[in-house]
Amino acid sequence: MANITTVVGASGQTFAVTVSGGQTQLLAQQYQTAVSTLHASGGLDSYDLVPGSNGATGTTTGQGLISQGGDYTVSGGTTQYIAVGSYSTTGEDSLNSAVSLDLSGSTVKNVSVLAGDFAGVSVTAGNQDGTFIGGVGNNTFNGANSTGNWTIATGDGNDTVTGTNGNDTISTGEGNNLIKLGTGTNVVRSEGQDTIDGTTGTDTVTLLGGSSVVTLGANATVYDTTSHNTVSGGNNSFITGGSSSTYFSTGNLSTVSGGLNDTISASADIWQIRGTANSITASGALTFLNGTGATTVSAGTSTLFGASGLDLMLVGGSASSANLFVGGDGSETVSAASSNGTLHAFAGTGDETIIGGSAADTLVGGSGAATLTGGSGAANLFALNKGSAGGDYTITDFGSAAGNLMALYQYGLQNNDGLASVLSNATVAGGNTTIELSDNSKITFVGITDLNASNFTLS
Repeated sequence: MANITTVVGASGQTFAVTVSGGQTQLLAQQYQTAVSTLHASGGLDSYDLVPGSNGATGTTTGQGLISQGGDYTVSGGTTQYIAVGSYSTTGEDSLNSAVSLDLSGSTVKNVSVLAGDFAGVSVTAGNQDGTFIGGVGNNTFNGANSTGNWTIATGDGNDTVTGTNGNDTISTGEGNNLIKLGTGTNVVRSEGQDTIDGTTGTDTVTLLGGSSVVTLGANATVYDTTSHNTVSGGNNSFITGGSSSTYFSTGNLSTVSGGLNDTISASADIWQIRGTANSITASGALTFLNGTGATTVSAGTSTLFGASGLDLMLVGGSASSANLFVGGDGSETVSAASSNGTLHAFAGTGDETIIGGSAADTLVGGSGAATLTGGSGAANLFALNKGSAGGDYTITDFGSAAGNLMALYQYGLQNNDGLASVLSNATVAGGNTTIELSDNSKITFVGITDLNASNFTLS
């Protein structure tokens, strides 16, 4: 919805400026308050600017008014405020002719531009600090040759913003906006379907519109509050995940927090924290903390801490890939059936299903119930540790790989024929063997009827 901001014009006339969308209304009100305060105190000189060169002089703060299309150049150290719109007795802004405004020759320390031109306004910044409010139309801000610090807000349109090499705060409204950031520290609030490029500065970007493409450098921060965005960050970048978005980490280490159904790729190491049903690929080391949902992981190495509801599939990797999984509470499933690497899995306190792959895997039961499948190929180690066990365990394929072992730690079964006693009290039924330990742990070996001491390792 468009809003009209009125300011005092030349000879005290009413000057109307249209703003619509984004953060333009808030900044327009700040502009209005500033010039009204100066006018009331007698500290403001308002005058019309004309196409061509404008070089006002004097000691009083100046406000230049642009009410017709054309190319304008402003120089000197007087004009600190510039409004682009229409004189109106009814409070309506009818300007619909393109305006170009060159401030590169202005020597003021700080300039504010409030623009409401339906045909759009193009501003070229100098080395001053400033504020540009592009209220309506398709606007262009060019700060490529500026070292000033600018606040830039555009409304609902297709705007182009080239930031300065100072520190910029940029807000764009709905539309397809193009934003190129400079070398400073920049903050961007994007409401449109935007293309944002900022590989040389230190940038913080908040995405509110969705379907944007963001390419940033080192130490970038991105808050993805929507969906279907594509984001690339450099070393030490941090991304708060959205929904069905795609993230690329191009540096040595980055972090993605949260996210739902996102695709995450890293050229080196990455941390993924509390995501849901994400697909993660890392050429280096992945640290995965408390994720949940149907999650796919392929990494050089991975350290994985689960959470209730996790359904984790490990895929790809190489024979040298090592995956460490530590279960949490609640029900979790971990499968390395499609992985080329080794799985070392420690079940948690809930109901766990853990499936190894073709490598020599280690599967350790926790205090909850667990179903353990070692996988075919290399020999696997199944284990319980007294003090952290006590549940019901099912080993589905103990006989599938030659050399599979069951490790029982801290039970003391190596003493006084302890293991022999456990085996003599085993229950064989339906082609399966079940043993019970002193902490009430029960282990069922599916398809095994000839369990013997050589199948165990004790300590």
